[in-house]
Formats: sequence, C-alpha cells, structure tokens
Amino acid sequence: MSLIHLPQAKWASGTGRQVILKSDFEKIEQAVLEGFQLALGPPLEYVDAASVRVNATADCKSRVLLCGFPNPLYPGQWVSGELTDGRYRENATTLTLNFATSGHIWGTEKASQWYAVYALAGSGDTSFTLKAMPVMRVSSQTTQIITLRNNGDTGDLGYGFTANELAEGKILVLSGASKGLVRLITANNSDNSTGGTITYGGSALTLAQGDWFVVLPNTNFRYLGVVLNDSDSHLVPFYQDAGRCAYKTPRQAASGAINGYTLFDLGLLIPPTARLLKGYAAATGGAEVKLAVSYDGSNAALILQGAAPAGDFQGVRGAVPFSCRLLEGSRIYFNNENTANQAVQITGWEE
Repeated sequence: MSLIHLPQAKWASGTGRQVILKSDFEKIEQAVLEGFQLALGPPLEYVDAASVRVNATADCKSRVLLCGFPNPLYPGQWVSGELTDGRYRENATTLTLNFATSGHIWGTEKASQWYAVYALAGSGDTSFTLKAMPVMRVSSQTTQIITLRNNGDTGDLGYGFTANELAEGKILVLSGASKGLVRLITANNSDNSTGGTITYGGSALTLAQGDWFVVLPNTNFRYLGVVLNDSDSHLVPFYQDAGRCAYKTPRQAASGAINGYTLFDLGLLIPPTARLLKGYAAATGGAEVKLAVSYDGSNAALILQGAAPAGDFQGVRGAVPFSCRLLEGSRIYFNNENTANQAVQITGWEE
C-alpha cells in the first residue's frame, strides 16, 4: 500500500527545487486510488457484554485513515482538531476492546453511558489500537469550567479520569448553540462520583444543561462508532456497518397513553451522533396502533395508524415501522392522542 508511505520524509527537508523520482509518482498515484477504498472505517462487531472487536486477517486487513471525528454540521466530512495526521494504518489480525481491561477506556467504566470507540496510533506506528472515550453532557459552566452530567440528564457525574489526562486534547460540541465548535482542554479533575469537571481555553462556549460533547484525544485518531453500556454496565448487543447501527433486540422509548405532543429525550437509546431514528409503533390488547411524530411539538411530521388484527403476533396485536430525523441532542416529540396499550420501540439509527 502507498498511503502509508506518504508523505515521503525527503519532501520535508531542504529548500528550493527537489528531485522527485518515478517511484515517487507511482506512490502518489497508487495513494490517490487507495483513498477511495478507505472512505469508510472498519465496522465494530459486538462480541459480548464487555467487549467489541474489529475483525481482520492477513488477507482481509482492517485499514483506516486517522482523520478524526465526523463533522456534526456536514455529513461525510471530518474534524481533526489539528490533533491527528490523517494518515493510513492497518491491522492484519483481529483487535478486541474489552471494557474490563485496564487502559482500554478513558476513566472508569460507567453504566447507562455511550462510548465513542477510537482507532489510535502513534506517529511512527503502522498499525492501530482501540480505546473508548465516554460521550459527555453538560450540567453547567462557570468561567470555562464544565461540570459534567450523566447521559440520561438526571444527575451530575464524574468519570474517574486521571487528573489532567485529557489536557491538550480538545472538546467538540455535538449539540446546542455551540454545535460544531472546538476548544483546547487545559485541565480535568479526577472525580469519580458526581463532581466531574473539564476546563477549556479560548473564548467561552454557549452551553446549556443537556448539551452533548465529545473529547478528541491528543494523538492520531479516528472515530469508528459508538456503543451503549446499559444500566447493568453491559454492552447492548448491536449490528453496525457503514454508519448504520441496529439493536439485536429493540429498546423501548415510550409506552402507554401520551396525551398531546410530548418531548422525549432519547439520550439512553440513540447517540448524539445519530441523524436518523429507526423504530416501530406497536399496540397490545387489541388496541389500534397510533403514533404521531413531530419536530416542533405542534405539527405532525409522521403519522402511523393501523387497525388491530384478529390475533397476537410476537406479543403484540399490531406494529408499524418508521424512520425519521432527530432533533438536537437525540430528542423527538411523540403523541398517540391518549391511547392506551401503545409502545414505541427503537430498532437502531443512522449516522
């Protein structure tokens, strides 16, 4: 492969005109062609309640360009934060990330928590490793010190980071008024309870409780996907490929009567990186399936309705699938006009 050879060391030295050989042109040509093969990173595979992996063999290597984190404003573009070299790395053997293994995650493992899985490599490395970074929410901000909130937005949280281990990394805001802005981290505390903080430099961000952000590590990196650690600190089983993720078993977002458009925070069901929500509306006990989805809390963007069949199937009397966009921060309005025996199940998402 040629991307791994570029840039040539000799091109960074000397001044004025420099000699370029035919073999150099061949490497450049091959690298351009290879780049189209590496637009997507290798998918994550669920292994068990504690681990995920990136598969590879000597004949089917896992290859990745370390280009950073997906741009929250523009799909298909990437944010490097000027922290990563964007160069190519490859592995010839399967790589496993285990949440119970020391050094495989930043901080201590937290329940009900999303984790971004990064491919990492040093400047001289030709292969990459895996490590998981918690995706975080804002509780409050004082003089550019962010107090951290749990993913369910129900209480403050500390992640048990080593003091200042995130310094020289950067914050990338994923939702709210400062979405898409990056700031240098200058400090973090080591709280492992309810007082976690991160301090950043530069001009102040406009942050509100519940806003999402992610830390870009101070090394060569690329985001490969996001996984959910459930309330029992078990990874939720999933299938993932090319920005599409499906739960192996649907997860419930709402149940029973919803009287008027109600804003639901799906922070523990759908990550802030998701752009498209997938699921189905279901009914039990002979009830008619009814669900309206809204983006503004007043007007229906999607309406699902279906008469109940004569008998049950898979435990429900009727179900209708749907997909729709998400509001900022994994929020959406649901309404079923106060109809009993209803449920909204989430089957997955697209990034």
